[in-house]
Parts: sequence; structure tokens; C-alpha cells
Amino acid sequence: MQTKIIQVKEYTVRAHKRQIHTRTFNFVCQQCQQPTQRETFGPRPLYCEQCRRPQAPKKSAVPLKKRKPRAMNYKSGKDIAG
Repeated sequence: MQTKIIQVKEYTVRAHKRQIHTRTFNFVCQQCQQPTQRETFGPRPLYCEQCRRPQAPKKSAVPLKKRKPRAMNYKSGKDIAG
């Protein structure tokens, strides 16, 4: 059996729970120059929540392929057997 390496760019996983670790940062906002405190799981934020609100994750630019049509059940007045 041959082996090969493929590059996966996009994939879908089932819903699951994940534990993330957040930190509270004290910093000066770059836009309003006010000392502020913000909890985040990523790197140190640059802006306070009034200047830049947390945003939802961006949607992928790649469109999803069309799904195959589902089989339909038709009801008729006659049985197949006769």
C-alpha cells in the first residue's frame, strides 16, 4: 500500500467540548488611551471592548459543495406485489 502526504485546508468535526485557558490583561488601549482590563485566550489585546468588540469567527470563503439529493418515499394507492 502506498503512502502519501496530503495537505488538508478545511475540514468539519463533530461538536465537542474543549477547555481553554484565559488570562486577564491590564493594558492601555491604543485607540482611546484609557487603562483597561480584558480577559482573552489569545495574545495580549491592543484595544478595549468599547473600541473593538469581540467578533464571531470569519466564515470560510470556499463555498460548500452541493449535497446529493435524498431518496424520496412515494406513496401510491397500489401495492407492488399486486
